[in-house]
Formats: sequence, C-alpha cells, structure tokens
Amino acid sequence: MFLIKKILYSFIVSFLLMSSLPVFNAGKAVAEGEGIIINTESLNVRNGPGLSFSVAKQVHKGDKFPIVSRERDWYEIQLTASQTGWVANWLVTLSKSSDDRKGIVSEDGLRIRQGAGTNHPVVATLQKGQEITITGDNGNWFEISAGQNSGWVHKDYITGDDPPLEDREGTSTIQNENWTGVSTDNSLNVRNSPGLNSSVLGKLNKGDKVPVTGSVSGWFRIGFGNTEGWVSSQYIEKPSSASKPPANQAAFGKVTIHTLNIREKADLNGEVIGSVKHGEVFEILEEESNWYKLSLKGGKTGWAAGWYIEKTVGEKPEKQQSRIETGEVQILYNGTNLRSSASTNSAIVARVSSGETFPIKKKSGEWYEVSLSNGQSGFVAGWIVSVSGSRSQEAANKPKSGGLKGKTILIDPGHGGRDSGTIGYRGTFEKELTLSTSQILYDLLKNAGANVILTRNDDSYSSLNTRVALAHYHDSDAFISIHYDSISDSSVKGYTAYYYHQYQKELSQTVLDSLAKSLSSRNRGLKQGDYYVIRENKQPAVLLELGYLSNPSEEALSSTHSFQDMAARSIYNGLDDYFSE
Repeated sequence: MFLIKKILYSFIVSFLLMSSLPVFNAGKAVAEGEGIIINTESLNVRNGPGLSFSVAKQVHKGDKFPIVSRERDWYEIQLTASQTGWVANWLVTLSKSSDDRKGIVSEDGLRIRQGAGTNHPVVATLQKGQEITITGDNGNWFEISAGQNSGWVHKDYITGDDPPLEDREGTSTIQNENWTGVSTDNSLNVRNSPGLNSSVLGKLNKGDKVPVTGSVSGWFRIGFGNTEGWVSSQYIEKPSSASKPPANQAAFGKVTIHTLNIREKADLNGEVIGSVKHGEVFEILEEESNWYKLSLKGGKTGWAAGWYIEKTVGEKPEKQQSRIETGEVQILYNGTNLRSSASTNSAIVARVSSGETFPIKKKSGEWYEVSLSNGQSGFVAGWIVSVSGSRSQEAANKPKSGGLKGKTILIDPGHGGRDSGTIGYRGTFEKELTLSTSQILYDLLKNAGANVILTRNDDSYSSLNTRVALAHYHDSDAFISIHYDSISDSSVKGYTAYYYHQYQKELSQTVLDSLAKSLSSRNRGLKQGDYYVIRENKQPAVLLELGYLSNPSEEALSSTHSFQDMAARSIYNGLDDYFSE
C-alpha cells in the first residue's frame, strides 16, 4: 500500500511540474505529418526563429524533420525526442504527409528510380494519368509510391501537388506595399506566385530596381516588365528615402526606356501628367524613395520612377542623338505597326507582315526609321524586328582586345524547369547537363575577371525571350547557349556550333576551333541555325550542341564531370582567344 501511494505521489508531482513549465512554442500550428527536407549542403539549426539566435546544431542536405510550428519565415522542427530547433523556410523544402499529397503522372513511360537523380537505376515505369502518392521530396525529385512500386521520379512530370496560394496551409493575406526595392543578388528568380515551386518568369540582377506592390510570407510582389512577379524578400533591399542632390552640385537624369510616364507625385498611383522619351535628359530637383522630381520644359515639374532613370551628378550629359545606320530590318510578327514617329502613341502609317524587310534610314533610341516602297518613311520598334547589315558592323566593332577581364559574358544553360530538353537513351535530362556544364564555365570566367551572368542558375524555366532580353539588357560581349543534342539514329555522335547572323560567325568559329583541340568526338562543324536565342540576339552569340544523348556511349561520357569540365575549359579557351585579338 505504501508503495502504491509513493508511485501516485510521484506521478502527481511530475504532472504539476510539467504543467508549470514555460512553453516557448508560440508559432502557428501546422498540419499533422507535415515536415521539411533540407535543400542546402549544410544548415544551422537555431534556438529561436531568427538569425540572432544561437546555433543548436547543424544538419545537412536531404535530412528530413517533422515540423512542430511556424513563426514568420521560420519552421520549428523536431530534432530528437527531446530537442527542437528553428530553420529558415527559404532553405528547406516543405513535405506534407503522404495522406494528403497526391499527384498525377503527366508523361507516358515516366521512370521510377532507386534514388533522387538520373544516375540511379530504373526500377519501374509509370503511364500518363496514373495517380501516385508523394511520400518525400528532395530537390527536383519526389519520393513516391504507386501500387507495388516505390522510388523517385522527377517533379516536372507530376502535376497536382502544388495547391493555389489561397488554399495553402498557413498562407497569410497579401499586404499592399508601395516602394522601390533593389535586388541584392545576381540572377534572382522572379516567379509567377510566392513559392519555390512556382514557375520562373525571368531574373533580376544585383542592383536592379523594381516597384514593390505587395508582400506575403517572406515574398514581395513586384512590377516586372508589363506584368507582376514574386521574389524572395531576403534579396530585396529598401533604399533610404527622401534626399536632395548635394549642395552646389546639379544632378541630371537620362531616360532609359522608350516612353516614361511623368506623375504628379512619387507614386505609381499618381496621376500621369505627361511622358518623356528614351535618351532625353532632365535636371533632378529632388529624390524620394527612388523617385526623381524632374525639371521639365515650360517650367513644369513632375515625378518619374528612378529605376528608369540613369542619374549623373555634375556635368549635364548629352541627349542621345539619332544615328545613321545601314542595313535592313525584318519584321518578326504579323500585323506589326509602322508609325509616323518613334513612339507607340504616334499615328500608324502602315501595317506589315512577318518576314517583310525594309531598308534602315537611321536609328533613334530603340526605334528604326525605315524606307517604305511608296517613298514614305515609317518608324518601327527595335524589339519587334530582326536587324541585319549595320548590326553586324556594330557587333564586329565591340572590343575584342584586352582578354576576358571586364568583358560581359552571358551563359545560357539550355532548357530548365518544366522544359527538360531532350531525354537521353538511358534517361538523362539535357537540362541537368547544360546547367552543370554552364556552372563550371561560369566559375572559370569569373576567376578570369569577366562579368558573368547565367540565364538560370537552378532548375527553373526561363523563356527564350527572357534569355535574349538579358543579353540585350546587359549589352553582353558574348552570349553562349549550351545544349546537348539528340536524333533518332543512336549511332550519331559529335559536337556542333551554330550561328545565325554574320556578326556571330567569328565568335562561333573561334569557340568551335577550341572545342576541336580538346574533344575526341566528331567535329560536326559550324552551321547556320534558325534558333531563337541566336536569331533574335543582337550580340555576338553562339549555340553549342556538345554531344548526342541519343547515343548511349556519348550520353554516358557527357554525364561525367571530367567531360563537362573539358568542354567548359575548351569554351573558356575559345573565348579567351576571341577576346585576345
């Protein structure tokens, strides 16, 4: 009897002690069974939801943990039976319980592999429309079960796993914002919704300025071209507001886009009171949150978005003048308007069709004045035409001396995201090889002092138009598009270099010659290819096909780091030769 009383007493004391302990977890509740997977090589787990808290332990890529709670942009995870810790949500992948994660196969013959990668053996295949259960997540791969089969499949061929924003667990209401942000990271992905699984619309580079219009759960909604996109808030900085040019030093702004609205106040919601044109220069009277108050003609003033203004302090820059050009433009789209002046607001003088060509009279900003067959002139926007003739001279005149240091090289890893490119004889995804090869080339060029930009630096989709636009925006000295080839005949092998315009031929030949010195496969030569990223590219550019994934032996070779390193070094040497003339 005494023993029973002693046990009962101990139980009551323990219960009272436990119920009086402070509870640290003040975060939001999460769905039962929800967890995370670490998606960076090494990650610090902290004792609280913030970088200021001490490190509890370190975890590694692929580690999985259940979620206890969430607090702002942080997850509290269960490390052991008696220990929890906090990790940043932008460094992990969310993995829900298998009970409520279903997916549908979107491709016939989808391979299930033993591990998360194309280097793992195939254990089974799935058919289009088949339902699967998602049990795990690692980078670009889902761990799944389907009937008697289980293993790993690539995310790009599974649909139905990513609910809309408004249906996601724990999603907050979007808060309105109205300020200008500056990107602090190169190749920052702009996505179509706030989440790492959403598709990529394009990229920002370090220093790019964008209007921020909303925020939710660690993401900012921004103005991006003619649409809106989402970027991770940790890579957007809010500059200090309200300042004036230094005393006794005038500041001037040059317009950098085709037409820029002038508003009555420093706000995107401000009433439009006029517009200014590309290349025009105005005195800056005041600055506020990256808006500039400009001194306009006739003594008027107005506000313009600073991210479309090139600011200088001191001497007034010259207004950009029209320049005489030779050559011709080729119309890219049916129904293109030719206008009476270099503005989308001017009268239409003719409507023309895709493929028509017109001689260039001169260039004004981003517009071309062209000669019509009836003797009249018309203006067409440079971003909707392909230019030959004069452009070849302009590209040829880009400096090719002094080596790689300071040159702007844009590397384009072909395909990405939902676009896998070709799939090899043994299941290798082209998009994975193009990215890994490009990243090796990136490091080589960066170490040589070049300014290097990737059109994508992860497994994300980027449109062909965006890739070319990046080359034009950065006025790249060279554009290198990296691909791997495929054909129905599995015996074909080798590498090929493609150009489209004559002004791209020299770069293409130089890089091809360098590849020929190192690669043992067949040199299939230099060819003119009608590929968008070189056809619409106004910069010296080359598209490279480094091997045939449809050939089993070449697929195996191309998948090795040693081959990709050799190919990247050959391209690097070719660029070094090109810029050392």
